Amino acid sequence: MKSLDFKNELNKEQYEVVTGGKGPHLVLAGAGSGKTRTLTYRAAWLIDQGIKPEKILLVTFTNKAAAEMMYRVKNLLGLKVEDKLSLWGGTFHSLANRLLRIYGKYIDIKSDFTILDSDDSDNLLKLISKDYLASLPAKHRPSPGVLRETISFATNSGIDIQTSLETKFPEWIVLLENIEKIASEYQRRKRESNVLDFDDLLVFWKILTEDPEAGVFLQKKWEYILVDEYQDTNTIQADIIYNLAKLHNNVLAVGDDAQSIYSFRAADIRNILEFPDKFKNTKVHKLEINYRSTPEILDVANQIIAANSNQFTKNLKASRESHVRPELAALPGPTQEASFIVDRMQQHFEKGLRADQVAVLFRAASYSQNLEMELNRRGINYEIRGGMRFFERAHIKDLLAYIKVLGNFRDEVAWRRILQMQEGIGPVTAFRIYQQIVEVGDLAKLREAGFNMADKAGASWSKILMVIDDLLKHKKDNVSKLINIVIDFYHPYLKTKFTDYRQRQDDLEQLAIFASGYEELDLFLNEISLQESFSGKESEKREDKVILSTVHQAKGLEWEAVFVINMTDQAFPHPLCVKEEEREEERRLFYVASTRASRYLYLTYPMSMVRYDGYHTLKPSPFLADIDSNLFNSNDMSRSASYSAEDGVEYVADPDGFLPDVTDW
Repeated sequence: MKSLDFKNELNKEQYEVVTGGKGPHLVLAGAGSGKTRTLTYRAAWLIDQGIKPEKILLVTFTNKAAAEMMYRVKNLLGLKVEDKLSLWGGTFHSLANRLLRIYGKYIDIKSDFTILDSDDSDNLLKLISKDYLASLPAKHRPSPGVLRETISFATNSGIDIQTSLETKFPEWIVLLENIEKIASEYQRRKRESNVLDFDDLLVFWKILTEDPEAGVFLQKKWEYILVDEYQDTNTIQADIIYNLAKLHNNVLAVGDDAQSIYSFRAADIRNILEFPDKFKNTKVHKLEINYRSTPEILDVANQIIAANSNQFTKNLKASRESHVRPELAALPGPTQEASFIVDRMQQHFEKGLRADQVAVLFRAASYSQNLEMELNRRGINYEIRGGMRFFERAHIKDLLAYIKVLGNFRDEVAWRRILQMQEGIGPVTAFRIYQQIVEVGDLAKLREAGFNMADKAGASWSKILMVIDDLLKHKKDNVSKLINIVIDFYHPYLKTKFTDYRQRQDDLEQLAIFASGYEELDLFLNEISLQESFSGKESEKREDKVILSTVHQAKGLEWEAVFVINMTDQAFPHPLCVKEEEREEERRLFYVASTRASRYLYLTYPMSMVRYDGYHTLKPSPFLADIDSNLFNSNDMSRSASYSAEDGVEYVADPDGFLPDVTDW
């Protein structure tokens, strides 16, 4: 083992954590404060102190993080990548799988169990649900994905199926009794088949830690437990750590309550906030020196999170030199916002930044549409993180298929897509119907053609004809009207097909907003065709691509320049987040977004949008009111917004507001 100079290789805060000795430790690691470095040095220090590697358990959340940490520990110890290290390290799920293979016999788990992935679980739930929901029409049955997510959320949150449904999918609460029976049968079938899903791995690891014999054995197995990203633990994971640490109490949890943003996955911020209560005599450490961002960016980030009341107070301090202030820009509408962002990008490219050093972050993927179109127009490559390009998304293509046949009734791809979404129509029937459509030769004459079909297919075709009739009636209207006609028809299919249908519904509404700028169907279809052709253009080099990402997908990453867009009260916080704890998580999400930037941070928002039902004024996010305006370089429009805690925001908008060039800062 090579000699390590811990004191000189770590800052004072990190050194105190690494050499903290026995007992429980809670490490509140601010964004960019060297969390991974601290955790891996802690493991190396323990080994340097004579602790056997096999007596240390290092728990992470992703395979990538686990591999990175094991690599770093080996490197610190002077080992090669291929050398074996007996330290136990991995994700919660991988460790559970490994332990249950060895010790599962104590709780009647056979070592040769197989693991169900999400597709396997969906197939089993689909089979089971036939016995309990067969009498209901397809559009009145929850999808297997909805059933799986309901059961999973209940399991990981330690709640019942009813509470899970009320939280995740309240529209299906009318089928509570059926879903409870499906969930019960799902558990029985898994045990009977000797299979476990991902949630079972955690559940049975927890049960293993509570077994009178196996639990004590596991407590003795590890003397030190190190846990990464503790703010992301769910109820089961927190219980596992608590049970394992009962004997020696040597547990070190690293996390940041200010970056707890995954409650929709059952992560519970109370696990980190209440850690000192659960583990008596906990020593709390704070890592507040930030190595990523400039002082100006951290001043903004600190004020963002300071508005939350339920937190450990921290104040990030920059190790980097002073730079430019973040920029706050209000724009007349979404199109101008997209144009402004791309203008700024191109200025940065001219000054030497690579495309992959620039990211645009948004609260929901549906907000990327205008920006994608502007990037395509200017020939700038981009990569979507956490999803597909807007016009490649399945639900967008589904809806546009109806609009396309309105413009070209011979469009075989569009017709097949429309037909195969319907009950009773498979690929063969869809092709036969398409051939008949072409023979008729006119969209307006389809109803009188009288196609001969089986009952289910015939009923589905009748519904399609109703939509086509309505579209033909309004063909001369604004294109947004046509899209909203299809949205109303498509919604039941969307609801039963996709578990994240609410987010997809947002996408469809954004499409309708975009289409409101088109009075002529042909022009709209031409624009869509251009976007779809751009979608196939992929650059071989990652350096050639700007990153577009949801904030959730961006956690843990960093870029030189970051744009956080659509900072309106209708987008950030999300309109459905009305409870105080939800608003606080939304503010943490904003904090995560702002701390992804190392040198340049832009916050932008449109002041209005045009929808099919008219012009709508937008207000800036209330989160912006928490930040001292002197911390920004602001354009005239954003400076003209007067914040009021009681009355919201009023505008004295200047449509010709000057947007300063980067060189004017």
